[in-house]
Amino acid sequence: MTETTSYARAQQQLRDRIRGTWAQQPLYIDEIIRSGLTENQITAIRQASQETEDTGLTHFLAIIPGLRVRGYGDWAKFTSEFAFDMHEASGQKQTLVLFSEGETSARSFAYLVTDNGPVVPTGAPELMKSSSDDFIPVELAVPYYLQVLVAAAKGTEPPQAPDFDTRDVGDRNEDYIERFGLDNSDPDTLVFGATTVAALGAALWLLRRRNRYSWRTELTTKPELVASRNLKKAVAEAAAPIPEPVRPDDETWALYDRGRRIQDALAALTAAHPDWAESADFAHRNGVFVLVTLDRWVRRQLRRRSGRAEDEPRFCFLFPHHRKVVEDHVLKQSGRSLTVGLCADCREQLAAGHDPERLMVPKRPGSTRAVPYFHRDDAYALSGFGSFQPLDEAVLDEMSPQRSAAGRKR
Repeated sequence: MTETTSYARAQQQLRDRIRGTWAQQPLYIDEIIRSGLTENQITAIRQASQETEDTGLTHFLAIIPGLRVRGYGDWAKFTSEFAFDMHEASGQKQTLVLFSEGETSARSFAYLVTDNGPVVPTGAPELMKSSSDDFIPVELAVPYYLQVLVAAAKGTEPPQAPDFDTRDVGDRNEDYIERFGLDNSDPDTLVFGATTVAALGAALWLLRRRNRYSWRTELTTKPELVASRNLKKAVAEAAAPIPEPVRPDDETWALYDRGRRIQDALAALTAAHPDWAESADFAHRNGVFVLVTLDRWVRRQLRRRSGRAEDEPRFCFLFPHHRKVVEDHVLKQSGRSLTVGLCADCREQLAAGHDPERLMVPKRPGSTRAVPYFHRDDAYALSGFGSFQPLDEAVLDEMSPQRSAAGRKR
């Protein structure tokens, strides 16, 4: 086993242990270090967690072994992606996530997570060290960082950083755990070292991630499709009678009936949503785009005199206008695994560890809150634009006053 493989496995095992506890409660203390923590330390950690919970904000706190393997930037990536996963699972508008070492000093990773991604609040992105080059101890770090996250979430001023003295307790009469070193004439106060390359690299990485995922909180506005795909003209053309098959047989008559249903579904959609071309809900114009594409396919097949039949068009589950090599893919959503059609670009994004952009629509009519279209309960979500059932069937079930005729009587 290579060092890289061993490292990745250890990282995944740590993640699994934390995730298992977080599914039940917000506080995780790794068993590897629990026995080395004093009662005062455990009490301070639990009290800080409880006080955060009392604010009504969702939080997750992990006390973990020292993160000395590899570099700061690698752990920043691991913890920030983990934090965003927990935010998605929580379903909240914002989530507080803190990872803190639990040994003699506590390097910490604190995140305020929104749908835009994990953000390191002011007062938390720096490598927090004392002037003697120590990180602050866990019983001070955890309450402080959680207070910073709560302040960032509520838009209030962050707390003052605690003072502490890192000299050996045996060299003096007072205990800094109890008195925080405030009685010393020259306390060893915190120095915020934001100039290190590692901290800067992590901050830039988080900024890029935030920009990459800015679409999460915005309604989809492009591509607009109406003009670029000439959809209004396509809708008018789709109203023309479906041609009878050039080579009539059971298969082509079934396709003829499908064409009638697609035609009826398009009429029902545009009647139910007459503003489909101008609406802020881009699901409607994507629905029209899918239906007119299917209509054109049916007409081509019915006019075909010879040659190989053309496969039915497929549409990307995440963004229906994506058409590049759509194939079945197992996609994890909200703890479930769904087999859906995904285009080559979206599959490539997922393989690289990114979350592909998706069709974002109003949560409900008139709402400005953006959600993925498949989080609603309508024809588009139920069909997945063809991943779960044909869109024309779902539209007729929802929008047509009565189901279309069974087809041509023969």
